[in-house]
Amino acid sequence: MVEYAPIIIGSLVVLFFAVPSLSSKDSKSSSNNARRSAVALFLPGLILTFSASVVMCSWEDAYQRGYQIFSLPSVRSAAESYIETGDGDITDILESGKYAPTFGYYEVSYLIKDLLRHTIFHTNSHNADNIDEGYNKGNDWFASMLGDTMMYTSGLYPTGSETLEEAQNYKIDYVADAIQVKPGMSVLDIGCGWTYVAKRLTEKYGANVTGITLSKEQLKWGTEWNANNDATILLQDAMQIHERDDLPKQFDRITSLEMAEHVGIRRYQEFLSKVRNLLKDDGVFYFQVAGLRRHWRFEDLVWGLFMGEHVFPGADASCPLGWVSDQLEKAGFEIQRVHNMGSHYSRTLAHWLDNWRSNEEKIIAKYGDKAYRRWEVFLAWSVRVARQGSSTLFMFTLTKADVMDERRIESQAHLVPKDINA
Repeated sequence: MVEYAPIIIGSLVVLFFAVPSLSSKDSKSSSNNARRSAVALFLPGLILTFSASVVMCSWEDAYQRGYQIFSLPSVRSAAESYIETGDGDITDILESGKYAPTFGYYEVSYLIKDLLRHTIFHTNSHNADNIDEGYNKGNDWFASMLGDTMMYTSGLYPTGSETLEEAQNYKIDYVADAIQVKPGMSVLDIGCGWTYVAKRLTEKYGANVTGITLSKEQLKWGTEWNANNDATILLQDAMQIHERDDLPKQFDRITSLEMAEHVGIRRYQEFLSKVRNLLKDDGVFYFQVAGLRRHWRFEDLVWGLFMGEHVFPGADASCPLGWVSDQLEKAGFEIQRVHNMGSHYSRTLAHWLDNWRSNEEKIIAKYGDKAYRRWEVFLAWSVRVARQGSSTLFMFTLTKADVMDERRIESQAHLVPKDINA
């Protein structure tokens, strides 16, 4: 339902105003008022009915799967207890199979109070407000997790034995190859994070990179990190970048790695349309986004609501592959290649978890034990869900559809599977 919430809301608004508003003297006024009231009450009723049905179905599913739902807390309740007290073992809570992924107070309250608010409205101010919780905790906080590259996106592990830094470097080199970047090309990196993509594309590949972020902490880090190269790092909302007159009107290449989840379902098409307008006709767009599986389990939803509340507020546009592909094609892109690399994200998260735990004393001394354990739960739980496919990673290579035959031919010639007999 959340996926289609904007459509549902829009339809209800049209119905509400389509019912004539007549004076009290009109014999039909009471009937029309009743219809309006019915329309106005439909959405709250739908939300309550949806929430109640999910709660009941999750409990029924857990019971049928053999969980001890009447003697043990849910996995979310057990995780929250661990965060508050430190009692227990988070690996046991998440991996033992004893604690049921049922819906309860935490899930329903967040669904009603926050998730639907972001899904229905998702304004520019929402994006700005969410940045503080998601990315402005402190650069030392993220360095304790991400390591030297400060890459907050999945790495790639071609052999499985790579270090975190090797996996991140391989991922950026994969991106560079996918977009066929050449020296002197203009590249826009949307949601540049701590700017390692911009840094590597500038220094190794000779591209003229502009990175944009909404995080002041990331801007500070990125500006200092790229002081000795030609990368440009800006504090800029991607949804308003067209208003600037100090940047190229279009770019040779555009990259966006795990930023679009924050755009929101309601504004996804708007975002992709802006990206298309910023891309030259012979350009290539690399689009990396975390997503969910269509054939879901209740743990997928329980984990996702925990993430929305504690880690990535407003990231309601984490959707299945079919939905993302449909949005890209509607916006005028042709998909030249797509990979599903969720298991690689699990490896990346495992490295981040190891880093985080190795910095436990430092983090607790500055931010407190509850904050440390909340992030530990996020990482440990995400290792699991990425491993089993509850959440995954989609990597798209895209060109403009129906614009230049030469561009799609060149991209497909470059991306053709190679070395099949190696």
